[in-house]
Amino acid sequence: MGHKIFVSYKYADEDVQPLTGYKSSVRGYVDYLQDIKFSGDDLNKAEKDDEDLSEFKENTIKGKLKDKIWDSSVTIILISPNMVDLSKPEEDQWIPWEVSYSLKNIRRTDFSSRTNGILAVVLPDRCGSYDYFIKDLVLNDGGKDVAVREIQTSNTFKIISNNMFNQTNPNIRNIQGHKVYYGESSYIKIIKWSDFIDKTDDYIEKAISIRDNCSEYRLNTKVK
Repeated sequence: MGHKIFVSYKYADEDVQPLTGYKSSVRGYVDYLQDIKFSGDDLNKAEKDDEDLSEFKENTIKGKLKDKIWDSSVTIILISPNMVDLSKPEEDQWIPWEVSYSLKNIRRTDFSSRTNGILAVVLPDRCGSYDYFIKDLVLNDGGKDVAVREIQTSNTFKIISNNMFNQTNPNIRNIQGHKVYYGESSYIKIIKWSDFIDKTDDYIEKAISIRDNCSEYRLNTKVK
């Protein structure tokens, strides 16, 4: 593959379909990626979600994450049903800060890191469904059936949803009252786990390609 990968995920979320031979949580998917898809330093594992973030603000983020994300080129966000803790502000949770840092050009001495390419890989829930985040629809466009995907952007952190459908000049059509985007309309590309594991390298390269054209997108790095 040739790219260093950082994975951002909700460590203890167990509301996902178990993978045979792995922990029945999102962490099981991270271990699977390490064992089957990535090797060596390709995967930099994120922090556990039970660590204290009370002092984890903008002034300390470099000390916490720079060595994990600094030299990575792609960040993979594992989207899971309970990734957002509604009882806490987003700024007191790990994932938003990891995504924010991944989106920034950070200067270290005389070298600046590049913005990472980012993939949002949606994991199946306990029943094997992706409907909590991706709903497959068939719309009628002038008598012709068109398959589209409806993304539930409200079911994730704002910094993630704000970097989806954020292309400066998107190609959009209205079909049966639905706004349908064509092409690479999101900086954070959204894919199902089943699709990702079938063509992992292709999607990693797609994230790199989007990153190389990041000027076409309105990037939002703020954690709220």
